[in-house]
Amino acid sequence: MYLNSVNWVKVIKLTPSDLEATYCCMKEVPSNASWSESLPVSRKWLKSNLGKHVEGYHLLDGEKVVGHIYYANSEKALIPYEVEPRVACIYCTEMRRAYMHKGYGRMMFDYMKVDLKERGLKGIMIPATDLKEWMYYGLFRKQGFRIVAEHAPFYKVMYFPLAKENVSVKVLQLNYTPSKDAVEVTLFDNFFCPVGAHMHQLIRSVAQSFGDKVKLVEIESTLNNVKKYGTSEPLINGKIKLPGPASEEEVRKAIQDEIDLL
Repeated sequence: MYLNSVNWVKVIKLTPSDLEATYCCMKEVPSNASWSESLPVSRKWLKSNLGKHVEGYHLLDGEKVVGHIYYANSEKALIPYEVEPRVACIYCTEMRRAYMHKGYGRMMFDYMKVDLKERGLKGIMIPATDLKEWMYYGLFRKQGFRIVAEHAPFYKVMYFPLAKENVSVKVLQLNYTPSKDAVEVTLFDNFFCPVGAHMHQLIRSVAQSFGDKVKLVEIESTLNNVKKYGTSEPLINGKIKLPGPASEEEVRKAIQDEIDLL
């Protein structure tokens, strides 16, 4: 545990007893979003996968969780990359708005770097983005991360060395062939993120409303399947058309556009 003696803010490792306090980001969702309704689904997923496909750290102000970093070792990370062994791969890092730009992000990452180096990991990888509101690469560059790969739609894969200056990171290509008899909507049950869990249910519901014009296929997000197909994102006719949160109208249009092409 790392303790800031002035403000009594501390960093702790995520344990099973902390699961009901996970995803502090859901405390500050947009007023018109219902992502937090899927919070129980993501907490159930995290409980089942903690120590297998996910580990993490929480930033606490007293007993309140105000920031987090969730990650997995590269051998078990459910991500569309081939990364050499013993690299920490970050899924997500967030902080409550009132704690931003006050050094607490650096405090969390300093704790993580020390902990992982002591455990013999080579470095830390993160799929950062161009989007200033989500995993913005500029923030990680300030922490010493550097860009090692870029890919659509907005990702900048970054790396911070601990025991090894450079590591092998390969972006996997989307490798999924949809059905030919109807427009196929393909959903992977990766419920790590509440936003992703919400989108899974929304897309499923909209797809079913099209009746026999749409074929719904659901695939388990195992490590083998993520590597095999090169994604765990929702697919519409084999295309990633909804890479983030979307409205019901946007989902409906994305599916209808593919129907119109038949």
